Amino acid sequence: MTIPAGTLAAFAAALAAMLPAQQFESPFRVDAFGKPIDVDIGHAAPYVVDFDGDGVRDLLVGQFGQGRCRIYRNLGTDAAPKFGAFRFFEAGGKVAEVAAS
Repeated sequence: MTIPAGTLAAFAAALAAMLPAQQFESPFRVDAFGKPIDVDIGHAAPYVVDFDGDGVRDLLVGQFGQGRCRIYRNLGTDAAPKFGAFRFFEAGGKVAEVAAS
């Protein structure tokens, strides 16, 4: 069954109109050792997850520059995080990089 493009677009527009508008929090800076976290060449992609399995969520920050992922271990708690110095994600004993094409 093929749905005409105009019908699909009209359906998507009607569905979007029924959904509540998403609200995002205001952006804010995160510190590590009292200094704001900045990545090379911008375009940071943060993700919070218990990376090392210690029960406390850590901060992973993907960076566009060199396609690397920084790992900031949480030295505090989930309620009061305190991030230490970063290290790059490694695979096979080498810093992992995702090539940009």
